[in-house]
Amino acid sequence: MKVHGALSNSAAEDQAIARAIARAVKLAARDLWLLAPAGSELETAGLALGLKVAREIYADRAYTDTGSLVERSCPGAVLHDAGEVAARVLSMVSEGAIITLSGKRLATCIDSICVHGDSPNAVEMAKAVRARLEDAGIALAPFAKVEEA
Repeated sequence: MKVHGALSNSAAEDQAIARAIARAVKLAARDLWLLAPAGSELETAGLALGLKVAREIYADRAYTDTGSLVERSCPGAVLHDAGEVAARVLSMVSEGAIITLSGKRLATCIDSICVHGDSPNAVEMAKAVRARLEDAGIALAPFAKVEEA
């Protein structure tokens, strides 16, 4: 289960919203995976309730030094170069860290990578990310086949 857009951004930072979402998932279908932004309040809330949580990073978005997404209106917030994005994702996955706009590393588990489909070159970007990870020997699997950690 993935919370999307503004609600996801709120749940990433607001403990009360994150807890409410995690409780709802647990009540509705505790066997569902909760897809949560890596290092977020939603991740913490899901784990605290014993949910299966997959931690997601955003390939094509920049991060602040606190681990939140840079506001889309700010320069550099949305990344467009497929090669640059692929290299950045490989670095994050290899290092087990979110790399912020300033270059700071925030240690986190990474289970999933999101490429926003509304980017003009989303398909090219997704292909570049996949190829870069596979070339580095990183195994990829469909989300439905992710094993419990």
